[in-house]
Amino acid sequence: MFKTPTANLGSNGAPQHPDKRKAGGHGPTLDDEVSYLLPVDPDIAEGDADEFHSPHEWWGEFAPAVRRWEILTGSPAPVPVEVGPRGGRRLTAVFGEWLMGLPRGWITHIPGLNRSRQLKATGNGVVSQQAFTAYLHLMNDKEGSEHV
Repeated sequence: MFKTPTANLGSNGAPQHPDKRKAGGHGPTLDDEVSYLLPVDPDIAEGDADEFHSPHEWWGEFAPAVRRWEILTGSPAPVPVEVGPRGGRRLTAVFGEWLMGLPRGWITHIPGLNRSRQLKATGNGVVSQQAFTAYLHLMNDKEGSEHV
C-alpha cells in the first residue's frame, strides 16, 4: 500500500530513492515511492486500461491494492507520475487526489491552485470514506452505550 499524501509534498523538493531516504534516517514519501518504485513511464502511459481500471502493468507490487481502491471508489487510477520541470519523475496531484478517495477535480480543477498547493490541500485532507465509517462507529457505539 502507498503512503498517505502529506501536506509538505509540494514543498519537499525532488523525490529520492526510498533506500537513500531510509539511509538518511527518514521514511520514504509518497512522491519517493511513485517516482522510483513504479514501472509506469509518464511519457507513454498507455496500456490495457478500460473505463473502470488503470493498466495493471503500471503498479508493480502495488497492483492488488490499486485494483481494490479502483473498485471501491468506482474510479480508475490516474497516471501517478509526470515529468517535472527539470526532467525527473514526480508525483501527480491528481494521483494524490485519487488516493484520498476524492472525485476527480475536487482539488486539481480549482482555478489558481498550482501543483504545490494542490498537494498541500490533498495532504491536509481526510479520506472521506474513513471519516464516514468512524462517524458511524461512534454513533453506533453511543447508541449501544445508552442501552447498557
